[in-house]
Amino acid sequence: MLPLARLLYDFAARTKILEGVDVSTEVNDGIEMRIYSPQASRSDAAILWIFGGGHVAGRPEHLNHIASLAAKELGVSVFVPRYRLAPRHPFPADLDDCFRAWTWLAANAGARGLSAERLAVAGHSAGGGLAAALAQKILDHGGPQPRAQCLFYPMLDDRVAADRSLDEINHFVWNNKANHVAWSTYLFPHAPGSASIPEYAAAARRGDLSALPPAWIGLCGIDLFADEDRDYARRLKDAGVECEVHVVDGAPHAFELFEPNASVSREFERSAIAFLSRIL
Repeated sequence: MLPLARLLYDFAARTKILEGVDVSTEVNDGIEMRIYSPQASRSDAAILWIFGGGHVAGRPEHLNHIASLAAKELGVSVFVPRYRLAPRHPFPADLDDCFRAWTWLAANAGARGLSAERLAVAGHSAGGGLAAALAQKILDHGGPQPRAQCLFYPMLDDRVAADRSLDEINHFVWNNKANHVAWSTYLFPHAPGSASIPEYAAAARRGDLSALPPAWIGLCGIDLFADEDRDYARRLKDAGVECEVHVVDGAPHAFELFEPNASVSREFERSAIAFLSRIL
């Protein structure tokens, strides 16, 4: 990971949890989960939220702010799985862990006072790409389906990393040189941009996007991922899937983690919260 990106995520991990939210850690079906629970106004909905880090770094604490905000504002429980990381654990380890966490949550929702019919998936960056791929895998495997997918500047398409002309652009926080290393590590032994890669390894590779849950996609105007995110949103809409897009012009990747109290950051996160409130 780029030094600046690592610094950013380390800063995010130190973000304070909002008052009115309790945090606990459990291991369920072999998956450690950090759980954000509202102290009041509890809903029977829940969100499985996936942290980012390019598939090679990251930890649940990086979502302290947004997870506690969602728990407090929506009254929902937020479950953040600690998944395995590349290079030690390349694809499909992280998606397998997230799918296992989803399967456990759906199966045990009733016992925890939750509704298996009111669950959503969400994620940031690589976690957003995982959330999109997870929604695809859940659709194909049947059972309780997510009511929504909430994707913050998702990392969706390995073919972008294969376009080495993008290496000349110094995208702030996360550039294509880092992107190529991350995708190469994650997809090993497959190379980014290969004619064929494993199913679900890159959500943008899926041909048929119909029947997926309603989506919110937040994208940053000068982010490396901006074009792939716009394209995925367009394809969802063309497939008949409701998709709300929130664009922050002039913003770099994960900008809201730098300035969580800035009005543009709050508006960005509030847009996602409003979408989840409407759908859940």
